[in-house]
Amino acid sequence: MTKTDKKEHGLYIHQNEHGPHYFIVVYFYKTPADWAASLRYLDEELETLLGEKKAQVVHERWFGSAASLAFIEKEKLLQHKGQKSGLHSCVTPIIGMPCSGTDGDACEGFAGIQIQTIIPQDGVSAPETILSLDEKRIQGHKWQEGDARFLFLQNLYDLEHPQSNTRQTTETLRLAEALLKKEGLDYHSVARTWIYLDDILAWYTPFNEARSAFYREVGIMPDIEKSEKTPPSECFLPASTGIRGRNQNGAACTIDLIASDIPEKSAFKVRRLTNRKQKDAFRYGAAFARALVLESPRYSQVQISGTAAIDETGSSILLGDTEAQIHYTLDTIEVLIAEAGFKLTDISSATVFLKDEKTLPLFLRIMEEQGLADLPMVICKADVCRDDLLFELDGVAGRNL
Repeated sequence: MTKTDKKEHGLYIHQNEHGPHYFIVVYFYKTPADWAASLRYLDEELETLLGEKKAQVVHERWFGSAASLAFIEKEKLLQHKGQKSGLHSCVTPIIGMPCSGTDGDACEGFAGIQIQTIIPQDGVSAPETILSLDEKRIQGHKWQEGDARFLFLQNLYDLEHPQSNTRQTTETLRLAEALLKKEGLDYHSVARTWIYLDDILAWYTPFNEARSAFYREVGIMPDIEKSEKTPPSECFLPASTGIRGRNQNGAACTIDLIASDIPEKSAFKVRRLTNRKQKDAFRYGAAFARALVLESPRYSQVQISGTAAIDETGSSILLGDTEAQIHYTLDTIEVLIAEAGFKLTDISSATVFLKDEKTLPLFLRIMEEQGLADLPMVICKADVCRDDLLFELDGVAGRNL
């Protein structure tokens, strides 16, 4: 992992690589004096890095204030220019307030960018684009690794039902299913989702009910009534993040996802992880797995769901104590990924969500004390799924074998 501090632009650029997967995480730790100049510089730097690696983008997500995203669009910054790398060809822009790096005040700026790429090589194909159902825009990317096929779908949302958030959720999930079927897959193949909900605290319970109903419809929701302890091998729920994040176009629900098509006798294996420190989320109404591991002959990767201070009974704990919640969450993730042989320092890309931006200095101090100051992360101010949860972290970890 490499971390570069571009002080004149107030940003870190992290690079991480395992197998054919190459990650870039950009985090603005302070507001630059000239946003346009800094973003133009960043654009050139990203293209240079991708060119040096001969990497092609399969997923890209931005976090920033509504004003910053509108500014980028107005000034035609961070635009796809037909590059072979596919940079900015398909982006999920999430309105998530950044935090400044010193005083903890929210700033009307750009928090950062997460980019995942594939480096084509022997046995690994160059990514191909996936078009929307009407074939008017790029909706994701797909690629082949040996006999296994993978795809990213992103920036899925519904604008046809503005009066019903739950209907938007259902229609967005159905859109995902339709795109998967177009590629010869179905929702059983989904390994990981990221779900951003506007005003999450106002409707998280109805959202969960809508998602669970859809999952029952497609046959991946475990039957809690029949089995008190469904083994991971029988659980098809994807790893997931569910967090507050506004859609730039006004949709209440925005979804990104990863799916895989792995033959039964493939050397690639996918398995779900459970955590002895936390109850399976589907047992208290949230339909997702704690983490998912992809194992291949060359590398191993774990998708870490959004994790917060929830105990083995499904209850929020350490109420009102941000420092204790941060420590508990980091410990919980460490225990979770240790089952697959990972450490926190193996994280290639992470998102940190702070309920109160003024707790940023506290969080940075804790990360420094735990030897995690260089963790590749974007930090945002956002409500977690419960009002008493003050901190959440998600991410992907990887290592070569």
